[in-house]
Amino acid sequence: MCGISGKVYTNTARLVTAGEIEAMRDTMVSRGPDAGGLHLDRHAGLGHRRLSIIDLAGSVQPMSNEDGTVWIVYNGEIYNFVELRQELLARGHRFRTSGDTEVIVHLYEEFGRDCVTRLRGMFAFAIWDARSDTLLLARDRIGIKPLYYTLNDQAFLFGSELKALVADEHVRARREIDAEAVHSYLSFLCVPDPACIYRGIRKLPAGHTLTIGNANATLSLRRYWNVAFREEQGVADEAWEERLLELLQEAVRIRLVADVPLGAFLSGGIDSSTVVALMARLMDRPVKTFSIGFAETAYNEASDAKRVARHLGTDHTELILSPTQARSVIPSLLEHFDEPFADASAIPTHYVSKLAREQVTVVLSGDGGDELFGGYPWRQVRPWYQRHLSRLPRPVRSGIRRVTGMLPPGVRGTNYLRRIDIPYERYVLDAMAVFDDGDRRELYAPCFAEDMKGIDPYLHHLPNLTGSTDRPWDARMMEYDLKTYLPNDVLTKVDRMSMRASLETRVPLLDHRLVEFAAKIPSRLKIRRGIGKHILKHVMAPFLPPEVFEKRKQGFSVPLSIWLRTDLREDILDTLSGGNRHGFFNQRAVERLTEAFFRGDASRDYQVWTLYAFELWYRNVYGAAARTAVA
Repeated sequence: MCGISGKVYTNTARLVTAGEIEAMRDTMVSRGPDAGGLHLDRHAGLGHRRLSIIDLAGSVQPMSNEDGTVWIVYNGEIYNFVELRQELLARGHRFRTSGDTEVIVHLYEEFGRDCVTRLRGMFAFAIWDARSDTLLLARDRIGIKPLYYTLNDQAFLFGSELKALVADEHVRARREIDAEAVHSYLSFLCVPDPACIYRGIRKLPAGHTLTIGNANATLSLRRYWNVAFREEQGVADEAWEERLLELLQEAVRIRLVADVPLGAFLSGGIDSSTVVALMARLMDRPVKTFSIGFAETAYNEASDAKRVARHLGTDHTELILSPTQARSVIPSLLEHFDEPFADASAIPTHYVSKLAREQVTVVLSGDGGDELFGGYPWRQVRPWYQRHLSRLPRPVRSGIRRVTGMLPPGVRGTNYLRRIDIPYERYVLDAMAVFDDGDRRELYAPCFAEDMKGIDPYLHHLPNLTGSTDRPWDARMMEYDLKTYLPNDVLTKVDRMSMRASLETRVPLLDHRLVEFAAKIPSRLKIRRGIGKHILKHVMAPFLPPEVFEKRKQGFSVPLSIWLRTDLREDILDTLSGGNRHGFFNQRAVERLTEAFFRGDASRDYQVWTLYAFELWYRNVYGAAARTAVA
């Protein structure tokens, strides 16, 4: 696993210097502590930080073809590289290394931009083609690996992390917070792709390539992969189960190739337990597993993980996380995301990554099971009363909304009825939002509210729900989660926290062939009687203890409510009372929200945390970079 960066001047007469690329590259040492590489070609430069996983002595990057006209920097793992290598050898290509990087170079020579369609794995890479003066960027199908880019009046720049771009003096000096990105962050805990917290910088979306040629310095963005959740009929239940088990085993097997120690995250839930159970069947030694627990009993899953570990005979290590440990790392963790990020499960993800790195360099995780197999049934299944009420005439629905507004909060169904006269897709997003439409109106400072008039915070989310209204709601919602929540939140969290510990994380449940297959499985095999992952549980029943299937879904939950009101109380009060230097929020509204939270209003938990995370980012990341620029 690695960190990549680069710069191409649009004025071809201007030369890129080693210092420029090294400044970008070396902001990401934790992504690649083993080596730092550099390639300069007149107005273009590539930088690479390496975490050695395969072909430890070889595969140094940047890497070129035989005549040095095509160069690559690459972050990821290609699991079918051996087969591709054999195919390319048969076509006359010659190899100097035994790793996967050189395979991509020769695949590009053979197929150009379409080389990505042949790759099976997780990746973000950049290829500089000196023959055509063209740069190609590519990101894997699901968005496991990140990639940022920007085109300004001087150059095109890219990097695995935002900090690499901000290291460039020209970019840093011209940073401007994108108010629309703040608008979206307050709804979904993160800034959704392709947006970025800074205006003019973008994230390359999952399943896309981008090229820029110096002939006209224009960008060409192209989607090369997509998946739609559409049920396939006429297949026996047993056939679905048999093929699912085959694909699960294959996805795990091909991710066990490494020249370094390998293990797995284990929470005790069905997803991570599935991965570990299949690893145990495929490996000739006990799987090293790692889990995090909490001193707060209601949030502690350590005993569940330990039970599965005993059943599978793993070499298990756990850490019980204290509030003091959490508090000690929160500012530095939030800084590491470079953008505002408020998923609090980043805290245990950091600690479990750090714990694993003491023994291994690669781990497998169970991320993706919820999105593929209906793991969020409370939002993936639309209640019957909502389906019927949505058919009422609009004036009737408007009347119901007004009457419902007079009812006390907490009455069952009022959350929907207060939004009954808006499209159901927008209702779902508003209901999931940390700050919904009404909250945002109260929170925003007048100038910010005026700027956001007519700006939809759900702009990057709605198309994933409204694009195919002919499909059942649960299929649309699973696809939505796969294309938005998963890459923007879950995979971003896992990538940054594991890479902070110089640990590679592989996600077999997100193998694209498994994803394409799962998208065809009928929903009746995924969600039954309001409980998700039915088919996955049925397939894995012979390999796991029954307690796994009886376990209430918890996710990677943290005792946030407790921590915020106790150990973090003074930090919260100091930060939020002295914040808002940016002028986005009404300070009195922030104070009212904080007061309600400390009086015990549980509905304010994540709102307080989201504002706290934003203020820490503004002070410690945006402000720090500004101070560096001035200095």
